Amino acid sequence: MIDISPFEIANDTLADLRLSARIEEVSSRERIIISMEGVLSHTNTAEFTDCIIGFFQTDWKGAVIVLELSGLQYISSSGIGAFTTIRMQADLKDSDLYLLNMNAKVRKVFDQLGFTAFFKLIDSFEDIP
Repeated sequence: MIDISPFEIANDTLADLRLSARIEEVSSRERIIISMEGVLSHTNTAEFTDCIIGFFQTDWKGAVIVLELSGLQYISSSGIGAFTTIRMQADLKDSDLYLLNMNAKVRKVFDQLGFTAFFKLIDSFEDIP
């Protein structure tokens, strides 16, 4: 069973960042949607990463993970490092990871650091195969 409670619990400790998560069943495959609002910077990346590690330690495999980023206003290089951790953990769980609705400011950081090609960027849920 997929436990999304680490994301709800993290809201008590994360400064300047709010997370919400939900699970949907799409074509007999679970889709985990994690929405992010605010800023992911050096001040909250460690707590965010701890939350991610807690989430991936639960017993599940093969889901589609979507990080919905329309509310993410800024990401630092350490935040991109946390996203890389998510990507590697998703690969270990045989799960697909998509970054949805990345705004231009956040996209620019990904582009400048050369991480755009490392992630699957999508503009809508219909872009998920």
